[in-house]
Amino acid sequence: MSEKSRSKQIKDFIWKVERRALSKDALIFLVFLVLAGIFWFVNSLDKQRETDLRIPVEYIGIPEDIEIESKLPKEVVIKVRDEGLALLQYSKRKTVPLALDMDRRYFDKGEFVITADQLKNRLSRYVLPTTAVLSINPDTIQVKYFQLANKTLPIKVKSNITFASQYILSDEIQVKPKSVKVFGPQNILDTMTAVYTEKVDLRSISDTTQVKAKLENNKVVRYAFDDVTVDVFVEMFTEGKKQLPVTIINNPGKTKVRIFPPTVSVSYNVGLSNFNKVKDKDIQVVFDYDEAKETRRRHYKLKIINNSQYISNIRISPEDVEFLLEG
Repeated sequence: MSEKSRSKQIKDFIWKVERRALSKDALIFLVFLVLAGIFWFVNSLDKQRETDLRIPVEYIGIPEDIEIESKLPKEVVIKVRDEGLALLQYSKRKTVPLALDMDRRYFDKGEFVITADQLKNRLSRYVLPTTAVLSINPDTIQVKYFQLANKTLPIKVKSNITFASQYILSDEIQVKPKSVKVFGPQNILDTMTAVYTEKVDLRSISDTTQVKAKLENNKVVRYAFDDVTVDVFVEMFTEGKKQLPVTIINNPGKTKVRIFPPTVSVSYNVGLSNFNKVKDKDIQVVFDYDEAKETRRRHYKLKIINNSQYISNIRISPEDVEFLLEG
């Protein structure tokens, strides 16, 4: 073996020995460091210390017609002092929000104060008997309010509903409840005649369907409740036919209008349960004199007025009539 190789082996051996020695010293150092930390922590548990306890606040029992003007705190901070071991228990607790009951007599406008004594009394259950309460922030809560006007309005359904082939509404769409009490500024309520639901979207339905719908969001007013039940009644339909007279409208009476033919054949779709309920007045076939007199032709396309929600897809034959104006 060469002198160079032997020298390299010696250096490698010395490096390995030094590395092991250093690793052993480092391990011993870490052990003592952990032990020192444990001793410090245990020792600190026996000493008096201060900390902040943050208690979330919930306000309950506020009447529907009361608007709170002041910004109410979302939490109360309690500064406490106790031994470290006692304070450690607070960090392990799941904090239940402090419920402040706001159900009281309200006037048209005013304010009241939740006092320091009231808060301290309610917060006493959050601290141990050995814990000293140093301060509460805020120590009082000032509540400013005013009373809202109210009005009961009907609820109307906004909908976008399509039916499966051969199906139709068998009854009007119903909403439960039918009305809602609305709270808000009087000048806003005076402009409102109804409350609408968010749009109810139903596609290709073939059976009676019940859905929940939210009332349309309005940031200016509030409702006594936010959800309603919507019932859509569906059944199979059949075709009905009638022979109906043409109704002349907007005729001042001085001119005699002759229509050929004076009656037309009307076809329509109607649910099976309503087939025998359809009356002649449910469908109007209209000739508008004001429109007809302006045309140079002697033909007029008749208009259809559907007065029933149970009838759909109304067709007439003929669609056009000849007319003659006399006088």
